[in-house]
Amino acid sequence: MNTIKELIKVGSTRLAQCGSVSSRLDAEVLLASILDCPRITFYTDPSRTVSVEDAEEYQRRIDRRAALEPVAYIIGKKEFMGLTFKVSSDVLIPRPDTESLVEAILESVIPKIKQDTSHLRVLDLCTGSGAIGLTLKFFVSSAAVTLTDISDKALKVAEENAQALSISNITMVESDLFESLSPEEPFDLIVSNPPYIPDGVIPTLQKDIVDYEPMLALSGGVTGYDLYERITREAGLYLRKGGAIVLEVGNDQETRVAELLEKQGFRAITMVPDLTGAVRGVVAWKE
Repeated sequence: MNTIKELIKVGSTRLAQCGSVSSRLDAEVLLASILDCPRITFYTDPSRTVSVEDAEEYQRRIDRRAALEPVAYIIGKKEFMGLTFKVSSDVLIPRPDTESLVEAILESVIPKIKQDTSHLRVLDLCTGSGAIGLTLKFFVSSAAVTLTDISDKALKVAEENAQALSISNITMVESDLFESLSPEEPFDLIVSNPPYIPDGVIPTLQKDIVDYEPMLALSGGVTGYDLYERITREAGLYLRKGGAIVLEVGNDQETRVAELLEKQGFRAITMVPDLTGAVRGVVAWKE
């Protein structure tokens, strides 16, 4: 018979041998997802017996993680801002760094916008799993939120997440950035975490990113700024005066993105740091 303690030991040892830097955590999360129990159970009841079927499924999941498939894809979900989002290989896995950006939007950007309007209209470009847009809607239920993505598969994941979170009155549009939207109905807030990794850098990334996350959501073109250039050039038409645009950025991209925004007439540009102090987002306002 297999016990929780035995399975965790075998699983974490296997993952450590494969180079995982979080082998114990990964092993616990994978087993918790199968047993549908909190990880604290592994410490309060380590001698609990695990069925043969569950032990076999656990071994399969350990094998997948040993091949460096991300844990979130294996268990099919990822926590973001205290909410649980379904993820699949059709969408990027939400990162903790992005939480800092969403927190800044909730704490400072939206309150400022609400000084001018009681009917907040939000656009989440390149929404993927819907993590940003749906989280904003969850915490600001009165907001009218539109999610767009060029990938219909990504939008299906976002739609499932909206249903799982009991979030209604969301508009979802399959669109190449602003292509399928109308400038006749401008937004108060445009937020986006677009693909921003230079194509030449992608092969050098961690194997779990390169081999498993969707290339469509990673590639920012030769320089990494292809999407930023398009978004900053077109966003003004879809943003009301006094509205804000918030863009997530990669390492050392904030200066160039700020320049692109300033070139298009955006002002009051500020930077948003993540938990490490690195700039993770750029906020700009349309005068």
